[in-house]
Amino acid sequence: SLTLTPDTKSVNGKAEGFAGVVPKIIPLPEEYKTIRQYGPFSAILEATDKTWQLMKLTVSMLGKLITGDVKLNNLSGPSSIAQGAGMSAEIGVIYYLMFLALISVNLGIINLFPLPVLDGVHLLFLEIDKLKGGRVSERVRDCCYRSGSFLLG
Repeated sequence: SLTLTPDTKSVNGKAEGFAGVVPKIIPLPEEYKTIRQYGPFSAILEATDKTWQLMKLTVSMLGKLITGDVKLNNLSGPSSIAQGAGMSAEIGVIYYLMFLALISVNLGIINLFPLPVLDGVHLLFLEIDKLKGGRVSERVRDCCYRSGSFLLG
């Protein structure tokens, strides 16, 4: 039997129903584990494919955040990411490395957003420079960087 005692949790100043349920992770028995070994070329192809899958998943989730199919409160902050890293490390080194790859791909994609202080805005300025045939003024660039720093900071 299961006894569940709901509680409330404040989300954006509103009280919402909450039941903290966490799955117990049971490691797979050894007989269910598969180890694959690749040669150098095959390993590069496999790693590229896995990275591409992670990138598609990240972009898909960002799209769902924008359309509202996924709520913002599903995002994790630094402490949740640290907990995820710890949990994946407890399961095994491969899971930990996969978790790190997921975080790395996510940060790489987010870094490409055209927001001031991220690399994406530098790419945007380079594209504008190319299209207009000249450099965006330092005053405009500085204003963008300062406003971005203010908004993020």
